[in-house]
Amino acid sequence: MKHLNLAVSILFLLCASASAFAQNPRDGVDGTILLGRQYSFILKEPAGWVIDGSIAKSQDLDAVLYREGSSWKEAVAVMYARVIRKDQKKPTIESVITDDVNDFLKQNRESKVSESPVLETRDKKSAIVKGFYDATNKNYELVAFIDEPKVVVILALSSRNKDEFEKSLSAFKALVGSYFFVKELVQAR
Repeated sequence: MKHLNLAVSILFLLCASASAFAQNPRDGVDGTILLGRQYSFILKEPAGWVIDGSIAKSQDLDAVLYREGSSWKEAVAVMYARVIRKDQKKPTIESVITDDVNDFLKQNRESKVSESPVLETRDKKSAIVKGFYDATNKNYELVAFIDEPKVVVILALSSRNKDEFEKSLSAFKALVGSYFFVKELVQAR
């Protein structure tokens, strides 16, 4: 029975990962399925944005997004998704956020972190949102932290241009609003 469960889990992963970045709106999935160890979730790219899985892997990210007609390298504003696994050092969303904020502020004393309103996801979760201003690189970032049983999903908007950052806020809110946690995947032993 244990082997059957493992085989079914592996088969699910293979089927889903083969199509993870090739979703067609007519096939019933409203967005792109992102899979990893202990998680799977759906994101729908905002209108006028492209989700790119091949670039994401090379950046140690789960997904990257940029405006149509641009690229990850050339875009003025970008968005990305990454996942932090909870462990003994970071067992809660609060510890993940605290660690992220502390690491950020160590880089430059003039950098700032601010509170932002909570955003709701498609599956009715509350994403904790923080604003980051990197004084060294003059970079603006808005980060949504979403708590799941074994991971914290991070969705971020980033830009070195304040006007482009502000123009992209509605797209970021749409991305967070599209988030839907599918299931906690069984970890093979």
